[in-house]
Amino acid sequence: MKGLLVGVLTVASLAGCGKDQEAPQAGASSAPASPPPATAPAPATQPAPAEPVAALPPESAAATFAAAGLPDTLIKDGCYSCHDVNGARIGPPLRVVAGLYRTDPQAVDKLTQKVLHGGGGVWGPTPMIAHPQLDEAAARAMIEAILKLN
Repeated sequence: MKGLLVGVLTVASLAGCGKDQEAPQAGASSAPASPPPATAPAPATQPAPAEPVAALPPESAAATFAAAGLPDTLIKDGCYSCHDVNGARIGPPLRVVAGLYRTDPQAVDKLTQKVLHGGGGVWGPTPMIAHPQLDEAAARAMIEAILKLN
């Protein structure tokens, strides 16, 4: 009787092992489950984006640009969306650009190419977007007018 009791307890304890695991479904393979997919590493902390700067209304920008003696093509071509004559916006103030490049003999060529093809790194992390729709002569005339700002 003692042997029967030990046998029943052994079978009962073995039967109780693994009750928390799911029994395999009918037709399921008995291959071991694959490990859970690795989680992607957390992205590096990036600085918070700068607050968006609302563009000046075209009428307001037109008056400011005209008062500075700049051609209206800077308004028609949307330069006012990123640049102001005196204040910082998304891009640098046009007077500051003029002050930096005025004495550079290659400034007109460099800046014309930057307007047409885009670029970055001079004024911080915000790049100058490309404006391939502009005619090179028109872009050159805009740059020449900007460089005449005091």
